[in-house]
Amino acid sequence: MRLAAIVLLMLSAGAHGDVPAMYREVAKEKKVPETIFYALVLNESRSLVDTDGKRRVLPWPWTINHRGEPHYFPSKQAAIQYAQSLVRSGDRLFDIGLAQVNWHHHSHRFTSLESAFEPRINLTAAAGFLREQYERKECSTWELAVGCYHRPGQRAKDKAIAKKYSDRVINLWVSI
Repeated sequence: MRLAAIVLLMLSAGAHGDVPAMYREVAKEKKVPETIFYALVLNESRSLVDTDGKRRVLPWPWTINHRGEPHYFPSKQAAIQYAQSLVRSGDRLFDIGLAQVNWHHHSHRFTSLESAFEPRINLTAAAGFLREQYERKECSTWELAVGCYHRPGQRAKDKAIAKKYSDRVINLWVSI
């Protein structure tokens, strides 16, 4: 039943009004559903942001999650400096940018630590990884692929964590 509801929502999704252009473009390039991709990114780095005198919940590009604690920096340079300090100390287990791409597992997707904070580059890496998850037989629905984006392992514990993550993203997605 849940899968049928998801498919129905996916097919009946309205105009692109709530998904910013860059997210739509990257999603199209990497062949991932734009609203699911945007919901995933919102789940990863959402922050309350002032835009045009209004406070809105949006993904924040200068975000680092280190050992389960999110850090929201006021500038790209501040985020880069913090990431560099982690790397200098020998710590590579942190997530970077809009889509919170894990530096330890995915640094090969970037030309440098600095490039991981470039919004389009970060989104492209994330959408590529999401597509790779979808192409795995264990993750061959978008709901499963979203869970595998967060926790790609296939042990029972991994699947339970992936399911909780996927549920959070799907709940955001239906509100877009």
